[in-house]
Amino acid sequence: MSFANNFIPTSNLISNITRANPGVVTTSSDHGYSTGLFVRIVCPVGIGMNELLNKAFEITVLTDDTFSIGVNTSNFDSFAVSIASQSAQVIPVGTDALGILEPEQNAENIIPEN
Repeated sequence: MSFANNFIPTSNLISNITRANPGVVTTSSDHGYSTGLFVRIVCPVGIGMNELLNKAFEITVLTDDTFSIGVNTSNFDSFAVSIASQSAQVIPVGTDALGILEPEQNAENIIPEN
């Protein structure tokens, strides 16, 4: 038996990361994230913003498709949208204090497969 992993919230493609204080991440669609979520920035080699690669950040949601990561990115490498059809992603990794709703939604998404 195996389990489908359809956890909420989901990963999203990144369309931009600003060089600002704090850095702001823009996703290619509505992210559905909440302030306090920890995310990991995953980018292919050569896409820029190497200083953020594979690190986790606690976010502050600004709009449906933007959030700040609480890090000054003003002097970081520039961000490129994609390299050879590979895109940067933001992947949720946890929260500082899970609410009741999130674990309940996730429990419903663990679906046994034959």
